Amino acid sequence: MPSAGASRFVASLRAALAAYPRPFWALVVGTFVNRTGLVVLPFLALFLTSQRGFGVPAATAAVSLYGAGAFAGGFVGGWLSDRIGRRPVLLLSLGGAAVPVAAIPFVTTFPSVAALAFAFGMMAEMYRPAVSAAVADLLPVEEYAQGYALVYWAINLGAAVGPALGGLLASVSYLWLFWLEGATLLGYAVIVAVAVPETRPEAAAPVAGARIDLAPLRRDGALAALALAVLLVGVGFMQLFAALPLTMVADGLTELDFGLVITVNGGIIALVGLPVAAFAGARRTTAWLPVSVALIALGLALTIPADTFALYAAAAVVWTLGEMAFLPVVPTLVSGLAPVALRGSYQGVYHAAWGLSKAVGPVLGGLVLAAAGATELWAGAAALAALAAVILAALLPTLRRRLDVASA
Repeated sequence: MPSAGASRFVASLRAALAAYPRPFWALVVGTFVNRTGLVVLPFLALFLTSQRGFGVPAATAAVSLYGAGAFAGGFVGGWLSDRIGRRPVLLLSLGGAAVPVAAIPFVTTFPSVAALAFAFGMMAEMYRPAVSAAVADLLPVEEYAQGYALVYWAINLGAAVGPALGGLLASVSYLWLFWLEGATLLGYAVIVAVAVPETRPEAAAPVAGARIDLAPLRRDGALAALALAVLLVGVGFMQLFAALPLTMVADGLTELDFGLVITVNGGIIALVGLPVAAFAGARRTTAWLPVSVALIALGLALTIPADTFALYAAAAVVWTLGEMAFLPVVPTLVSGLAPVALRGSYQGVYHAAWGLSKAVGPVLGGLVLAAAGATELWAGAAALAALAAVILAALLPTLRRRLDVASA
């Protein structure tokens, strides 16, 4: 006989399925499919060092070029989703990204890898602001926090499987990583083609031939400060994908160990991330925003003494607690700040900040790791996240005032 807790969970799940429109759930399912196969970026540095003979600076530079593409893709994807709609951007991004990722294992020179990594980053990241804007299109403002929490939960449900699967595949052949990611990108594109209509509100569609007025976006200091905090957190956070596998291998651990540490992160979020993210995303709990980033900083700092799988996993638990209350909350805040006609562009700024962190973080981490060592690398990453927590604490009154006005 099922427990009372299980019965309540099933009842709440059924209520949620009935409460939200089917296109929203298609985006959630597509996100899970795509995230399950997002295995190339975490293992790209290891692939380039172990299979292509690149040095650490060159390998992490290639990962950074993915981030440079992601930076451009955030802006382009956000602007295009306001200009031509969310659905075309989703199809272009997901379908187009499968081409460069499938080509990377068949080239051997750094210039070729660099060009494909940039193209992969740009195409693969263009869809993110379109998804974030579509969630705001499909749900009422009071459901933003729960909606973005569900998307984030789907991401990490996939992350509970993807990295461990990636580590297993990498131990057999790295080629399987690239094939898996290409297949899941195409799978998400098929879901969008079948189940997601255009969501952009008619009132927000630009007049044919007219330019989109981006002046409100350029003058928005709160958005700029939020993007700066995201950038700082992101530079530190990216070390978990660029430098952490190299640090763990230097400590005598394996690719599978790294995949399992990332699986600890995804598994915790899959179990408790949904209620935590929804709680932290509510306007009355925005005070949790700097606290969550402070936890990320602490988790990064705890990586300094780690030299066994258990210690790395313990550090992952701490930064995961912070991540759960931060990453899904930011798009909720951005949607609350954005005018309806600029939802995609506002989300594009947020995702471009993450993209810039992906561009700067790996190459910076690689240089610090090679020149100074792991202790200095993780101390610097923790310091950047701590600075972001200070910025967010100062920004809280403005965010609360803006969100109150937007919901009035």
